[in-house]
Amino acid sequence: MTTTWFMQSRGRLSHQDYSWAPATAPGTGLPSPENLLARGCGGRSISDIIDDTKSSLLLYTLRERPDRQQTWILLMTGLHPAATAESDHMHRDIRVSVMGAGTGTVPPGELAAVACLFLTGGLQDGVPVLYGLRDDKGFAVDGEAWAEVIARATRLAVPPADGVLPRPNTVSLHTDSPANRRRAAGMLVYLTSRVATGDFAGKARLVGTDARPLLVVTSFLGAESLKSLMPWCGLSERVTGQELAHVSKERGWNVVRSLTGKSVTLGLAVYAVLTVLAAIGAMIVLLL
Repeated sequence: MTTTWFMQSRGRLSHQDYSWAPATAPGTGLPSPENLLARGCGGRSISDIIDDTKSSLLLYTLRERPDRQQTWILLMTGLHPAATAESDHMHRDIRVSVMGAGTGTVPPGELAAVACLFLTGGLQDGVPVLYGLRDDKGFAVDGEAWAEVIARATRLAVPPADGVLPRPNTVSLHTDSPANRRRAAGMLVYLTSRVATGDFAGKARLVGTDARPLLVVTSFLGAESLKSLMPWCGLSERVTGQELAHVSKERGWNVVRSLTGKSVTLGLAVYAVLTVLAAIGAMIVLLL
C-alpha cells in the first residue's frame, strides 16, 4: 500500500508563513493535508489534542464506514531541520511537523516504522528540509534524504514490548518519558506484526465510524481527558505513573484498574463498599 508524506514548516521571510509541502509524490485521490487534518481525530480537533510546538505524535484512522477504505494518519510535531537551526524574521526557531497518510485495515508499514523511529529518538537530529527559497513557501523537502529516513526506519529493530499488553477494549495511559516511548514503540511493533493478523483493529475500535486513536503522545491532555478521547495507548507528562481504563460500548468507558499504586479504582472501591455492607448485614442477621 502506498504511503504519502508531507512536511509543514515556514520560510525565513515575514510572508513565508507555515504551510504544507509534499515530501513524496502525493497519492492518487488523497485529499490535501489541510483537509485530512481538518477532519480531526477521535471526534476532536487536532489542536485540542496536541501542541504542535512540542514533541507530540498522533496515529489514528479517519472515521469512515467499516465497508469503506480506512485512511491512517501519522502526525509528528515539534521537530526541527536536520542541517542547521533555522529562525524566521522575528528570530523565532522554525519548527517542522511531519504527516504521513496511507490506507489499510492496520497501520501501513511505513507509518508504523516512522512512528517507531520517532518514539525511539531517531528523529532527534532533525528532518531534511531546505530553506532560503524565494517562493511563497520559503522551504522545500529534500525528498531523497527523506526516502533514506524511511528506509532507515523500516530497518529499525524494535523489540516487542515486554509484559502484558493492553487488551483491545482498554485505554492504557503512561507518563511521557523516553522509556515509555520505547515501550509504546514495542507495543506498536507487536500490534502490527502479530495481533494484526486477526481483527484486533476492529475489536479495539481503531477503525470505523466511531474509531478511536491508536497512539497519542501529548503535552496537553491529562488522564481524564485522555480517557475521554480513549486512545489504545496514551503518553502525557500530565499522567502520573500508569493507568488503565476499560472501554464499555454501552457506557463509553469506566476505570477498572489503576497501576499507579496511589489510588483505588472506582470498580474496586464500589466492590469494597458492597463487601463491607454485606458483612454488616450478615452480622445484624446473626444478632437478631
